[in-house]
Amino acid sequence: MHFRILIRLCFVFSTGILSAQIPQSSLYLLHIENPSDTIWNITKIDYLSEFNAKGYNNQPYFISPNELLASIKTSTSSNTEIYRFDLIKKTFTNITSSSSSEYSARLSPYNSQNITCISVPSNDTSVQNLVEIKLENGEYSKIIFNKFARIGYYRHVKDQTWICYLVEEPHVLSICDAGKLSKKIFASSIGRSFEVINHNEVLFVHKITPDHWILKSYNLTTEKSKQLAEMPLGTEDFTLDEAGTIYCANDSKLFKLLPDGKWQKLADLMPLSIRNINRLAISKNKMAIVSVVK
Repeated sequence: MHFRILIRLCFVFSTGILSAQIPQSSLYLLHIENPSDTIWNITKIDYLSEFNAKGYNNQPYFISPNELLASIKTSTSSNTEIYRFDLIKKTFTNITSSSSSEYSARLSPYNSQNITCISVPSNDTSVQNLVEIKLENGEYSKIIFNKFARIGYYRHVKDQTWICYLVEEPHVLSICDAGKLSKKIFASSIGRSFEVINHNEVLFVHKITPDHWILKSYNLTTEKSKQLAEMPLGTEDFTLDEAGTIYCANDSKLFKLLPDGKWQKLADLMPLSIRNINRLAISKNKMAIVSVVK
């Protein structure tokens, strides 16, 4: 397979060093000529985090095929902020610039002009709230869960019901009600990636043993789970496209899940020295990936 890299986003280079708690990572954008095929032809790769080359660049999320959100920590900031990338204009904007750290941004289910994210106050890092922020200027709109639990990641189900990854020992998935302020745990020892589909089914990774991780689905109505596939060794992150196809990465390789529960290799980025891929997001013919420096 032929790869061609064009660094199209010409940002300011930064040599900031991150604290040991947050891993140094790089954010790339893949342009895929044939996303529906079983072997991908990647025509170019944009190095989105060139401006923060030695920083934290993680948690990509498409708000449209040409707009991307990500969690960024630079050498000049003491906090992690939410950045917005315009993939057509080749520009980026720091949305939040607040005294708190923000992570895990997504479009708000209540207002398409707002985003939701996890907010960690600078004076109390034990608090991990779920909040809503205005996409235009970063102003806080409302707090959805305030000192309710240490929420790491989340997905909206319907109305005031959310699925939340709670930072406990072990980590758990819980059905959380923002109106009743209630929570019901349904899975533990889970991976950080999960998705809600059809407002009734949750896909998640169950870490049964250190070397045996299973992709499962959980039905909110029947309260039963079923096994979908065994994850590649050490892989806990996955994403879905608009058609519901599941993708993951293992080191330098990208895969998609076939109907028979087997993983089909789509591409290998090893020739480009892109390795340790974990987080990923896909929209149409674009895929954003995170490469962690180890």
